Amino acid sequence: QPGGEAPLDGERAVSADAAHAAALRLLTTRARTRAELRQRLEDRGFEAAAVAETLDRLERVGLVDDAALAATVAEGRAEHGLDAPAIAAELRDRGVDPAVAEGAAQAAAPAEDSADRCRQVAQARMAQLAGLPAPTQLRRLASYLARRGYPPDLAESVARDLVGFD
Repeated sequence: QPGGEAPLDGERAVSADAAHAAALRLLTTRARTRAELRQRLEDRGFEAAAVAETLDRLERVGLVDDAALAATVAEGRAEHGLDAPAIAAELRDRGVDPAVAEGAAQAAAPAEDSADRCRQVAQARMAQLAGLPAPTQLRRLASYLARRGYPPDLAESVARDLVGFD
C-alpha cells in the first residue's frame, strides 16, 4: 500500500475477523457493554471500521445487549444494597445509555422501596460497627449509606434511628 492508500477488501476482512475473534475472547470472561468492547478493541489497535462492524455483528446475534446487561447488573447491585442513583451511575460509567441505565436502576431498586432497603442495609452494617462510640457509628453508618446511593437525609435519619441518636 504505497502512499498510505486504504487497505484492500481482503485486508479489511482479516481485520474485522481478528476484531471479532478478540471481542469473543473478551466476552468469555464477562458480559460487556458496547462501549466497553469498543474501548478494549480500539486499545488493541483495531481500526474503527472493523470495531464498528464487529459490534454490529455481535449485537445482531444478541451477544452484545446493553439493555439486558444493564438489567442484570442493576438487579445484582440492588441485591448488594445499592440504591437506584448509585446503580445508574455505575451503569453510565460502563457506557450504558443514560436513559437505559436509569430505567434499569429504577426497575431493580424502585424509589418507593428505598427507605425499607436503606434500613435493611443499615441493620446489616451495624454489626460491623459494634463497640464503636455512638458518634462514630452514626458518622460511619450515614456515610456508608450515602455511598450506596441513598439520599443523604434518608441515610442520616436511618442512621440516627439505629444508633439511638435523637
